[in-house]
Amino acid sequence: MGVFEKEFTVQFGDVDMQNRLTLKGAYRLMQEAANCHSDQAGYGINNIEKTDYSWVLYEQRCRIYARPCWNTGLRIKTWSRGAEGLICLRDFEVRTQKGDLVALASTSWLLVSASTQKMVRIPAGMMEEYGTVDRSVFEDPLVHLRPAPEEEKTWEYTVLKRDLDINRHVNNLCYLDFALEALPSGMALEDFDEVEVMYKKAAHLGDRIACFAGRTERGATVSVKEAESGRLLTVLRLQKNGEN
Repeated sequence: MGVFEKEFTVQFGDVDMQNRLTLKGAYRLMQEAANCHSDQAGYGINNIEKTDYSWVLYEQRCRIYARPCWNTGLRIKTWSRGAEGLICLRDFEVRTQKGDLVALASTSWLLVSASTQKMVRIPAGMMEEYGTVDRSVFEDPLVHLRPAPEEEKTWEYTVLKRDLDINRHVNNLCYLDFALEALPSGMALEDFDEVEVMYKKAAHLGDRIACFAGRTERGATVSVKEAESGRLLTVLRLQKNGEN
């Protein structure tokens, strides 16, 4: 199959108060493109009852180059870069219909059993159904993120029903909402044009989480932890690169 390509339109919920595509909006559109690619390969959301397979995002890195306004037509390309053990690699390229670069992203995913929510090995032949393209949008690979050395607790939250996705845990997009609330005073998500996220452990309905934020030379980090145990759930690193 190789590169999967699909047209999308920037929706009202994808833009900020200045009518610019948000990080969350870009993530949402790429998530939808990945779902469509999986559907075409026979492992999409509508196939879960048959296959018992579902994909869980593990790591992602996205760099924004432009922030188009509402109703802008986009063309998203995504492709599998194959598997490394239990981890599957997927990259994205987002452009306007005129060809202007909007975003690049690199991600890694884990395959889980939908019925048990436990990781499973990638079955023989699955990668062939997706096709594999030996092309990475970034020169450097994804790295395991760590919380900043000095972080302060800035926000607490109890996971609600609205935060859950088909895997019955907090959807990856919600962590951008958490980061927005947790960022140090004077910072906003749209101040940054690059975000990296590592999801170490899923959060579920009713979980009490605590967010810790710290400043870095080029931006900030936000760590999401279990409020009582302090166990790390997710780390986000936001940076300003001056690309847009």
